[in-house]
Amino acid sequence: MKRTLSLIIVISMMLALLVSCAADNSGDEKTPATHSVESTDNTNIVTVDIEPIDEALTALDYGGERVVTVLARDYKEGSYGESEMFVDEITNDPIKDSVYNRNLAVCEILGLKDIVQVSAGGMDEIQQKTNIMVGSGDQTYDFVAASVYYGNSMITQGLMYNLYDNGIDTYLDSTKPWWSQYWIDQAELGDRLYCITGAPALSLTRLMFVMYYNKDLGEELQLEDMYTVVDEGRWTIDYLNEIISDLYNDKDGNDIRDQSDRYGLTINHYENCDMFWSSFDMSMVSKGEDGWFEFDNTNKEKIAKAFEKVYYLIRENPGTFDTQDTDGFKLSRDMFAGGNTLFAALHLKYAESKEFRNMQYEYGILPIPKYDERQSDYYTYAHDQYTVFMIPKTVEDPEMSGAILETMAYESYRTVQPTYYDVVLKGRYANDPQSRKMLDMITTNFKVDPAWIYGKPLALPAAAVFRTLIYEESKSFSTAYAKIQKLVPFGLKTMKTEVSKLEY
Repeated sequence: MKRTLSLIIVISMMLALLVSCAADNSGDEKTPATHSVESTDNTNIVTVDIEPIDEALTALDYGGERVVTVLARDYKEGSYGESEMFVDEITNDPIKDSVYNRNLAVCEILGLKDIVQVSAGGMDEIQQKTNIMVGSGDQTYDFVAASVYYGNSMITQGLMYNLYDNGIDTYLDSTKPWWSQYWIDQAELGDRLYCITGAPALSLTRLMFVMYYNKDLGEELQLEDMYTVVDEGRWTIDYLNEIISDLYNDKDGNDIRDQSDRYGLTINHYENCDMFWSSFDMSMVSKGEDGWFEFDNTNKEKIAKAFEKVYYLIRENPGTFDTQDTDGFKLSRDMFAGGNTLFAALHLKYAESKEFRNMQYEYGILPIPKYDERQSDYYTYAHDQYTVFMIPKTVEDPEMSGAILETMAYESYRTVQPTYYDVVLKGRYANDPQSRKMLDMITTNFKVDPAWIYGKPLALPAAAVFRTLIYEESKSFSTAYAKIQKLVPFGLKTMKTEVSKLEY
């Protein structure tokens, strides 16, 4: 079986690479299928020197009859959990096939019969199913894959194991590069970790915010090269506000600002607000000496000024089209694909869309702008629906669950992430070497405030003050922040008390 499985994986990866080579007709020197990047967070780095899987994992054998059951979000096309944990069959789609083959590889390595998924539809359904499982002592699910926002409330309810204990850390090694090291540092609660993310979470990569740039429109408007602006550290919120301010054009002449006109930027006044917390290198929460969260007021002045800049960008800049409605991302996608905007703030996953694949315009991918030129680096934020992994405290064998997660993370890092990152993004949709360089920087400079990780259990998140005020068209930031100064310390203290009492 091992020979058969290896052959399937090799053929699949070769086909994926052929697709990539056929799609890249730019004439530029081809980027290798693997690469190495210096970074503080190795979640999405692909390297030619991947260390071999731990021999302790390859020595395991669960007898070939054990079926692993994962509780996760819907894996169908268009869902947040699309083609992440489970795929039904080989389809000749490079991403889906890599996930399918990854699961085969995990079963082969550990001596498992199969990996299946129980899907949860609504946002709260995973929590409901887990509550029933733990409350009844059921052992159905070997691990849970939930969104970071909706999933983490299960921690304070005492439904999950500490991943650093209970035998789970026998095989699950959170220090390995297939786990997101920066994220783990932010997610640890004292000496505990109840959830983890990294290479198996394709949604973590897909939901990273980027700025798409219409290169043809930029040349038509005789604007300077945006890649140069980024490289020179001049890509800031002030630069963006200035460059788009006079780009509005009433193309249809009806004196109405609608989606048929031309703009400098399309952006959503709700979720898009969140990305600036990371891109501006801001935080309301920091870690104390004991490893627990504390309210951090040192950024208050910067946050207040940042709010003014973002409010102007979204609500007042004449070059901005606020997509507003609940399908704002899709509207922004369509307007950008149709050539009606110079920039579009969207998730990285939209590079996979048929609208972008069929664009008649050349486009590039840029990071979200910095706060100012003094900020040394560009940082990336991922929308709070990316996947984290947890192990319910009634599982039959928590040690085995840890082994499955570790092996899945390794295989995802070795095969799935390279397929998505190199073959799909770099090869098929970002066919210029400068966008490839931007993607390296974007996917490796992931940054997140702990207030976003534990937003729901903290009944906040405090960082959502931007989206709340801008949604309400309110500039009362000082009033809102005064409330945060009272609520956040209390919420953090309550969370610490609740978690400290947990037996597991």
